[in-house]
Amino acid sequence: MRWGSPRPTEGGFCALCPDRIQTILPRRCSRAAVTAAAVLAAAFGATIATAPTASAVGSSACNSGWYGLPGHITGSAINLRSGPGTGYASKGLLSKGTKIHFYCARWGNQSWDYLKVTSGPHKGIKGWVKSRYVKW
Repeated sequence: MRWGSPRPTEGGFCALCPDRIQTILPRRCSRAAVTAAAVLAAAFGATIATAPTASAVGSSACNSGWYGLPGHITGSAINLRSGPGTGYASKGLLSKGTKIHFYCARWGNQSWDYLKVTSGPHKGIKGWVKSRYVKW
């Protein structure tokens, strides 16, 4: 079964939002169900646990070797993040041509590079940048 195809046991509809066909927006319906459950729980005085925000990680998240290569940023307005993913806070935006010192990488579905900025307003700051925006 490919993503977006109706689930046979659900008939293609979500119980909490039957006007929305799940083949079009399967995740939006799931979010609506979770939101409705949270509102009901809060209304009846229940405590709701929330997930912690992603905290900063350094080179410990690398799953590649250390390289120590000079390089530069290839895109414009690229986020320098505190960890390897968009769920981590931005430490600032890097402009095209910003010089960096590449340390290591996190490979997976989306590859991220751990680096130190060596030019511009963020000089000296270490962080993570999506690999496709780094040339070394």
